Amino acid sequence: MGRVERSRNSAARRSAQIRRGALLAVVFSLLASVVLLKLNGGQNTLRQLARVDLGILAVGLALVILTWIMDGLRMKILVQALGGRLGIVRATRISVMGAFVSNVTPFDSGGEPFQVYLLSSPDFSTGQATAVVAVKTIINALARVILGMMAGTVLLFSGGTWSLSNPLKVAVISGICMYVGIFGIFLYLVICPERIPQLVVPAIRNKVTLRFIRREVLDRAIEHLNREFGEFRQALDKFVTDYKVQLATVMLFSLACWLSTALVPAVVLRGLGYRGSVVRVMAVTIVFYLAAAYAPTPGSSGAAELGFAALFSTIAPRAVLGLFVMVWRVITYYFSLLVGGALMTLGMFQPHHGAGTSAGQAQGSSSDPAA
Repeated sequence: MGRVERSRNSAARRSAQIRRGALLAVVFSLLASVVLLKLNGGQNTLRQLARVDLGILAVGLALVILTWIMDGLRMKILVQALGGRLGIVRATRISVMGAFVSNVTPFDSGGEPFQVYLLSSPDFSTGQATAVVAVKTIINALARVILGMMAGTVLLFSGGTWSLSNPLKVAVISGICMYVGIFGIFLYLVICPERIPQLVVPAIRNKVTLRFIRREVLDRAIEHLNREFGEFRQALDKFVTDYKVQLATVMLFSLACWLSTALVPAVVLRGLGYRGSVVRVMAVTIVFYLAAAYAPTPGSSGAAELGFAALFSTIAPRAVLGLFVMVWRVITYYFSLLVGGALMTLGMFQPHHGAGTSAGQAQGSSSDPAA
């Protein structure tokens, strides 16, 4: 009974943290949007909003949904490569809920661990689920870096004006360097995963923790960690040696995801009557997602709106800049919060099955469209 009660209390705390993060994210985002609208023609916002081409904006929403589906396909491919079973509907739900948790946690940090939790089951270990999410994350980051280099080349040689102030240049360069640096550390840990327990075990077993937690409890935790790490290492080795085609396919989906994401602002600007270069808009968007990857606010709220407006200030017409940022954020952020929040609410009290299902489980849950 004590364990059940602790589990309930832990779930209640996580739920409260998610609600608090969502509230903070919305507040920061709304404050930044109001500031931008006031500074950039806010008095004409309603008139401009009435002229928005709703059909084109619907295309923007469709692009966001497409990125969720492609992310689900990436997980499905990787899970099946390790012998697990994951339907596209459930994979897409996991993608959306992971995006929701990322959007309400600082540095967008909560999505990947939450996806590991959702993928884990008695038939698909936490180590395997961690390997799936780690491989997906590293390939996704590599795709972002590749497109970032291409975007820089486009902006450098495409002509036109895209000038940044010196402080903004420093901020952009610093953000990109931080992203590449963290990407390099993560890549090193994936290539040399034996370093992970060497770093984690001293952090768990030390004089401070031994004052509060019994040694046998720590030993069991470390034993469990080593067991899951073994599964993680075996899964990584399988991906590298046996599933190169699957990895290449995941890379193609990752590139497609980022191109779809970068296309959304171009679609929004078209909906607002802007007829500039779509390629330049996509290039600036990719640079933004590189530079603003690790903003400290939940879901990068506030920082995302202000940074996006700063980068687009010399491309988008000033009269529609505030409205442009607000509509872009509604499509890419609030829409994700709405759908992800609904799925979290509906799925929070359902049994947790994870990615791997045995034959008996699959037969017993055949009504699930993701099975």
